[in-house]
Amino acid sequence: MRKLFGFLLILGAIGAYFYYVRGWDVEKVKSTPAVSYVLHDESATTTPIGQRGTGTHWETVAPMPDSRQNFGAAAIGDTIYVVGGMDAYSRTLNSLIAYDIAKDAWRTLPNMPQPVDHPAVVTDGSKLYVLGGTSGLAGRMVDSAFAFDPKKGTWSPIGNLSDFRGDAAAAFSGGKLYLMGGMTNGGVTSDLEFYDESRSNWNGLKGMPTKRQRLGAVAWDKSLYALGGTTDGAAGALSAMEAYDPALDTWKKLADLPSPRESFGAVQLGGLIYAIGGQNKDGLIETVDVFDARRLTWSTMEAKLPHARHGLAAVPWRDRIYVLGGGRHAGLSVTDLNEVLIIAK
Repeated sequence: MRKLFGFLLILGAIGAYFYYVRGWDVEKVKSTPAVSYVLHDESATTTPIGQRGTGTHWETVAPMPDSRQNFGAAAIGDTIYVVGGMDAYSRTLNSLIAYDIAKDAWRTLPNMPQPVDHPAVVTDGSKLYVLGGTSGLAGRMVDSAFAFDPKKGTWSPIGNLSDFRGDAAAAFSGGKLYLMGGMTNGGVTSDLEFYDESRSNWNGLKGMPTKRQRLGAVAWDKSLYALGGTTDGAAGALSAMEAYDPALDTWKKLADLPSPRESFGAVQLGGLIYAIGGQNKDGLIETVDVFDARRLTWSTMEAKLPHARHGLAAVPWRDRIYVLGGGRHAGLSVTDLNEVLIIAK
């Protein structure tokens, strides 16, 4: 009897691991029609770049091989790398896919060692860094950090984060890797840290004036910028924007975003910071707000995001911004959309 009880206990533990940690839910997968959750927008026809309009405008290019939200993406050279996220069944992904901008085509690369969604993803121009995140249906936060080397096609761990942390944002400035905000076991945080590569550890700096998760972060002209985010889902979306000076270890409040947003894309091109998509208490956001870092002013573009969505990724490349995936409905929804904003020179 004891052996049977022990066997059942072990079986239950294994089941709990795959359900809560790895996000496996066999019955849900078998009983849920994918069409209810997976969106491939047939109206989003693709045309070679530059043949669908003039001036600043949107075009649609090859969709991702799969649909996902709450993932990370960054461009290295002429390739955009997409990693992690959640699929239509809330399963956490460890897959890495790459988009060849010139060929307008996708390929599959080696999986990340650990599945994560809501990670902070950034590049220094040579490697892809995936920091923290959550995993499984239970949203278990992780403290792991990995780097992918495209030249070698391999993943390697770097120093673990100082705490379990998801929904944070990352940026490179002055050759240093910074991580800010997010959710820890202690709640939403304002923490700012940088990675000391020589010691493989993280070091704390002066925290943001505003606690937030699901925020945007960019770097420009020796400063870090933190914008938007939330303290409590879409209802708690923020409009606050703050700039950090690494030389002085100080923060400065800047003009608020025209509209609060969380789970959005934030990129920097030529001193202009773009806030794209996301959501707030009023629903999904289709507007693109632009901050001029020289004049310290906001404006709203006429060219709206063609398909409003949250949990997307925005990636700058030359005079373009690629906006990938996300959810076109509040909560669980995913899409494979790959839309690009062509910015007129």
